[in-house]
Amino acid sequence: MHADIEGAIRIARLAAEFDWTGKVDDVEPFCAAAGWELVQGEGISPWIRTDFAVNRPIAAVDLMKRRIDLLSIYATDVADVEAPYARVKGEVYDCFVELGQALTETLGPPTRREAGEDAMLGWDLPKIVVELTTSIGAVYLDLVSCEYRAELDEYCAEDDD
Repeated sequence: MHADIEGAIRIARLAAEFDWTGKVDDVEPFCAAAGWELVQGEGISPWIRTDFAVNRPIAAVDLMKRRIDLLSIYATDVADVEAPYARVKGEVYDCFVELGQALTETLGPPTRREAGEDAMLGWDLPKIVVELTTSIGAVYLDLVSCEYRAELDEYCAEDDD
């Protein structure tokens, strides 16, 4: 499994400097600045063709309520579904650690941290939240709007009560 560390650092820096408004209109200029292609399919949500050096160079964009809530980018290869889970889990973890160290050197210490199977590191920046998340077969670099992150935090706080 391969992680595109240079790509993740470049996009994290770009996201930190981008003038986010939180509106759907941010998608095209961000993609243009990143050198990515926004692909509009008929009857499906738009998706993004990235330049990450991974086996699935795509990103999904969640455009809820005419705003950008989440842009989720494959930062690693996607594991072979036939590979043993124990091996995949170890490879995902190793990539997560490498990417986390690189992003910490770039963005400073994370302001959010979750351990376990669905590990996450997050950096609350003035106009965007950058999150590094794991799944069963890949690591994602997520760009989360501050508004949506606040809604998720509120929901999680209510869930804890």
